[in-house]
Amino acid sequence: MGYIALYRKYRPNTFSNIIGQENVTKILRNQVKSGKISHAYLFSGTRGTGKTSSAKVFARAINCLNPQDGEPCNECEVCKGILNGTITDVIEMDAASNNSVENIRQIRQEVVYATVDVKYRVYIIDEVHMLTTSAFNALLKTLEEPPENVVFILATTEQHKIPVTILSRCLKFEFNRLSEEDLYNRIKYVLDSENVKYEDEACRYIATLADGAARDALSILDRCISENEEMLRYEDVQNIVGAIDKKIITEVADSIMNMDSIKALESVDEVIKKGKDLRQFTFELTSEFLNRFISATEKNDRYATIIDRLSSLDNDLKSTTRKEIVLKACIVQLCNNSNLDLSKANHEISPDTSVFQKKIEALENRITQLQEKINSLNSTTSANEVKSDVPKVNAVTTIKEAEDVSQYTEFPNTEELKKHIVTMGKIKVYSALAGAKVYVDDVVRIITKNSFGFNILKSDDSIQTIAKALYDNYKINKNLILELRNENNEQISKIEKILKDNNIEYSDID
Repeated sequence: MGYIALYRKYRPNTFSNIIGQENVTKILRNQVKSGKISHAYLFSGTRGTGKTSSAKVFARAINCLNPQDGEPCNECEVCKGILNGTITDVIEMDAASNNSVENIRQIRQEVVYATVDVKYRVYIIDEVHMLTTSAFNALLKTLEEPPENVVFILATTEQHKIPVTILSRCLKFEFNRLSEEDLYNRIKYVLDSENVKYEDEACRYIATLADGAARDALSILDRCISENEEMLRYEDVQNIVGAIDKKIITEVADSIMNMDSIKALESVDEVIKKGKDLRQFTFELTSEFLNRFISATEKNDRYATIIDRLSSLDNDLKSTTRKEIVLKACIVQLCNNSNLDLSKANHEISPDTSVFQKKIEALENRITQLQEKINSLNSTTSANEVKSDVPKVNAVTTIKEAEDVSQYTEFPNTEELKKHIVTMGKIKVYSALAGAKVYVDDVVRIITKNSFGFNILKSDDSIQTIAKALYDNYKINKNLILELRNENNEQISKIEKILKDNNIEYSDID
């Protein structure tokens, strides 16, 4: 037999071998033991998390002649027949290439017949979201009135594309993105089984590159050990996958923080000479600053503004043919720290209302892009995360003249609170809190002089985000008062006058 790819060779054949999905496998094993088998299941999650593997194990387990604690024995005639494909009552189909209504009609014609070799006829439909609307309608009839001996297992990476009528008839299971630690342990297990020596750092790096997918991790590992079957080294992995040396990323970040543009450009030139992907470089540099920002013990506003600028740089690189020039210009700007203070941008007043509006829209777009970037980088937003049941708070928003705040008790952990809001992915809320003061007595009082930030903070989503951060981290659950201290009346009046002079209707002044 020819060479078998590692991700196929080490595909889990029991529930206990499926890593990182204990929330799913425990329930499936209990159903096998109790004999309470549903007629339809939906397995959803990102690629390479074990959806199809779990479906195949479950198909064997419910038909196994000698199940062991809810696991298939993989030794009986039925298990072996399913594994080698000789039993025709377990059917696996790819909806990407079999997505027509005719394919589903064929299933409807088959389900009425009794099984031949097994107790349950199992249909595993992979990438089920690729079915056409007509195909879904045809499948719906079968799911509504399924024969007792038929089980459907639908697998998808895009659950939101599946009609609600189908979802409501399935027992749904969410597959989590795998943690780096789980992937690291799996990689070591495979290397030990293949008798390949390795550097620990190389295993951890592959686990990081896999981005939560076991199949991706083993595919990368396959490429790496094909180059050197005796030893897996960190440097070899970097060369094979075309990654950028972590040392260079650190040097560029340090140069930006030290405002040393010459040294920063020298490091960038080294990246360019090695032919590395500049968008990948931007991604890794953004990750570096995000990690520094979250772990910083002292406030440093430059981190947030640098991350914001790098997020917009990624879009710039997508749309230009002069990537080197655009990248270097941005690095110089970051080193010189010019035009990067978002708090100043909030107060800029342009005599041209169209220019002013474009600046506001550009700022909002940049914040939104940064929020999306952080959501993709932050592995803490795992499906395993436990959400707190924080009661919804009431809020009052008001505009006041400048006055003494000495009667209020200032919250000592304001900067730490802002960092927690960043880790929640709410960058727009964090930006709006720049310069704001937080006081906690019988209520939580947030005072800002920034009208732009005030209009962001007064939304219900922003209020509840702040309330959740306070409750989760400090067990503070109090109503909230948001105040705009009207020391910017003169600026607001100027904007209002511009809008009126140009016959522009408005509701809020940003």
